[in-house]
Amino acid sequence: MFIDECDLSPPDRGWNFEPSRAELLQKISAPLYTTDAEGWLTYYNDAAAELWGRHPVIGEERWCGSWRIYDTDGKLLAREQWPLSVAFKQSRAVRGLQAVLEQPDGTRVLVIPHPTLLRDRSGIVVAGSNILLKIAQPSALHSQFSDPSNTELWV
Repeated sequence: MFIDECDLSPPDRGWNFEPSRAELLQKISAPLYTTDAEGWLTYYNDAAAELWGRHPVIGEERWCGSWRIYDTDGKLLAREQWPLSVAFKQSRAVRGLQAVLEQPDGTRVLVIPHPTLLRDRSGIVVAGSNILLKIAQPSALHSQFSDPSNTELWV
């Protein structure tokens, strides 16, 4: 039996629908962002913008969208020392760091960054990503703080 007419129109959108990466990443409640292989910001979700206290311009910021980043001793870090930059320099994911992000209004937020390099099938780094976990309770901090009674670092 031969069929002369076939309905080749695509199925309804809800059938086997795959959302875009941006739609998926936006649903993650943790602050996260991505960069290209040179570290230029390519994406960030609303949670990242809220944490940073600003909406940086895609492609014009490098390594992070934060206004400023400090180490846990309060030393201002140069952009080359920011966690994702360090991951690129070391060519590996970097774990166990803590950092203090400063918003444009001066608010400081303690975070644990999770900078990770994204590689293609041949192992070449094609992008970077970072999830920033906010530390809200001083009791969750490591003993590396020189003065744990200094709560001005916490929001």
